[in-house]
Amino acid sequence: MKMKHHLSHNILCMIVISLIANMSGSMILPLFAIYVEQYGITAFNLSVLFSLFYVGRFLGGGITGKLYNKIGAKRIGIGLLCAEFLCMVTFPLATSFWVLAVLRLIQGLVAIGLSVFVRITINNLSTNENRGILNGYMSSSEGAGMILGPVMSGIIVLYFSLSVPFYVVAFFAFISLIAVSKMIFQKDSNYVQSRSAEEEPVRKLTGQLFIYSSVHFIEISAYAIFLTYFSVYAKYKLNWDTFDISLAFAIVGIATFLSAPFIGKISDILKDRLLLCIIGLFLIVVEIIFFLFFKEKWVVYLGMLIGGVGGACYLDSFFSHIGDVIPEKQRSVFMGNLASLSELGAIISPLIAGILIEKINITAPFYYNIILVIIAMFIQVIVRSKIKNKRINDYTIRM
Repeated sequence: MKMKHHLSHNILCMIVISLIANMSGSMILPLFAIYVEQYGITAFNLSVLFSLFYVGRFLGGGITGKLYNKIGAKRIGIGLLCAEFLCMVTFPLATSFWVLAVLRLIQGLVAIGLSVFVRITINNLSTNENRGILNGYMSSSEGAGMILGPVMSGIIVLYFSLSVPFYVVAFFAFISLIAVSKMIFQKDSNYVQSRSAEEEPVRKLTGQLFIYSSVHFIEISAYAIFLTYFSVYAKYKLNWDTFDISLAFAIVGIATFLSAPFIGKISDILKDRLLLCIIGLFLIVVEIIFFLFFKEKWVVYLGMLIGGVGGACYLDSFFSHIGDVIPEKQRSVFMGNLASLSELGAIISPLIAGILIEKINITAPFYYNIILVIIAMFIQVIVRSKIKNKRINDYTIRM
């Protein structure tokens, strides 16, 4: 009973941290216009602030993964939440662009750091029997954070000052900090292996890192293009207003939030997480096709609903699969490096999409998106086929 209590406490804590990580990154989006107005930030400087967040995310994943085992899970968790708290309370005091730039970089680093911390901890706490549903709770929390962040900050600023949304997130970060300090982790010591014992697994993990980070790079790329350019597409191609566009994003987030735990449970039952990954990517393609070829709002919104479920299918199953196939001793470094390499997609692909808009038209980035997702599906099909063949061969040898 005591062990179950600790497990429930840890999972609840991870859910809240996942919520905070996504709220803090997205809450500032509707506030940028106020910063432009109050502090005279130019359009170029605004784009720099956007980019620095993703640069921070690129740097933060690998650092967190390496420190997770080196200094211990509890210490890295407390350190990240301290940085989140200090970042949030400092934002309202920043009037200089350069201070905002540094804070935005730290914000990106902490956001990916907390996400990596949560996913590693959940995969370490779980087993093959419940890893899917627990990762589903995390995906659900991420979706909720992405919805609540902009909504919360937008509503609060209407009635209070610009600083209040930051203090709200800082309060949640402080509560989480206390909760993490009371968490009991199974292992908080360094792993020691001989060099000869490490060499073969490292070579194998390098190949796996390349494959899985390539898939996640593509998925992150596709999502970044959608997030960056769908508003423009909806405004000028579909003639939507701000409310219509906001509702579309809300539908995606709500669909992910509601479906993620159920999909995670299905992945635990089926024991075929890569199949659900492939299905999830296919549903994302369906979403893009819906808004490219149909103009009726209800059809596009249906596509957003399907895409939200697809995102949940992919995220739940992908991170659960990583937890299944990567040994615990290498898991933290592997997941940290994977997160960092994948974030390059959020930096590079929107730039490619911008060039496509300038050189071709506003729909070109989304055809590029479809190609990217199909490539990711193809890679996952090959990986799944190899894993199934290996299992069959292992079974034959045992027989």
